[in-house]
Amino acid sequence: MDKHNDNQHLNKRREYVKLALVLVFILGFSVLLSSGTGFGAKLLFENFMGVFFLVFAGFKIYSLKQFAHGFQDYDIIARKSLLYAYCYPFMQVLFGALYLFGTPGFMLNSVVLVVSIISATGVYKALHAKQILHCVCLGSVVKLPLSTVSFIEDFGMAIMAIVMLVLN
Repeated sequence: MDKHNDNQHLNKRREYVKLALVLVFILGFSVLLSSGTGFGAKLLFENFMGVFFLVFAGFKIYSLKQFAHGFQDYDIIARKSLLYAYCYPFMQVLFGALYLFGTPGFMLNSVVLVVSIISATGVYKALHAKQILHCVCLGSVVKLPLSTVSFIEDFGMAIMAIVMLVLN
């Protein structure tokens, strides 16, 4: 029994290490992108959000079917539309590309804020109902409980979109 618990603890720790490495990569790459062009807070946020969306979308697309069906377990729109669940990672690709290569402004930050709040609402409802779900935010690469990664993804992106709205 203790050996089983030790293995579960070790596996969970590995998953957190994977998540930490993904976030360190995103931050490091964002700093690298920002360093050659003046390195302001606004640019760093734009680059971070762009890289974040592209990386997280890539993981979702890698296991798209698994993501879409798992996303339906907790997202309030995806529950009603499997098409939305399949489109969601590609929306994130668009957001990421616009943050990195477009001119992020009021419209993009507002849309990201709304999408993030909608996703966060689904996460909140699932957690409030004490559903035990795995977050599919990083596809099949990182397997952690819904609360951990989803809070980082949904609430973090909502807060960053608000910061970007203020900075613009």
